[in-house]
Amino acid sequence: MAASDKHVILLVSQWCATCPDADALYQKLQPELGFKYEVLDVAQPEGRAWAKKLIVRSVPSTIINGKLTFVGVPTEEEVRKVLNS
Repeated sequence: MAASDKHVILLVSQWCATCPDADALYQKLQPELGFKYEVLDVAQPEGRAWAKKLIVRSVPSTIINGKLTFVGVPTEEEVRKVLNS
């Protein structure tokens, strides 16, 4: 599956100190790799629903194609490896 076929959701919260770093990483890679990207706040209904469904206890958390893939800020290398596989 190409990166362009992948859907990345970043779960964040307003009080999270590292969430902007994770968002910046995905914002940087999205134009190059072409994946669908959205940021959801866990304080909002849609973000809360994902957190509940996947039992997310920490942010930032990355969901790729419906699967919890990273908790915390991943490295660029880790993201490229997952999105290019």
